[in-house]
Amino acid sequence: MTTTHQKNDWHRQEMERLRHERGYRCQFCPSVYVKLEWAHLRPTGLRGEGRGSNHRALDIKRHPERYVLLCVPCHRGLDAILAGF
Repeated sequence: MTTTHQKNDWHRQEMERLRHERGYRCQFCPSVYVKLEWAHLRPTGLRGEGRGSNHRALDIKRHPERYVLLCVPCHRGLDAILAGF
């Protein structure tokens, strides 16, 4: 049986690995920002706050082309652009 603690550890490790693959940087601007967020480029079907953290990590791992790692200002800007379409 998998415990909540094990799931949280897996999630933290997986998200850290995914951030490492992207160079720990915003993929739109050259700045290194303290808080980086995963922005989806297409609808993912994931819902809710954090959109199911473990499900999000799995989706990023399976479909890396659907996501970009962004700083907060760039993420807000991308959301504004995508909302216009």
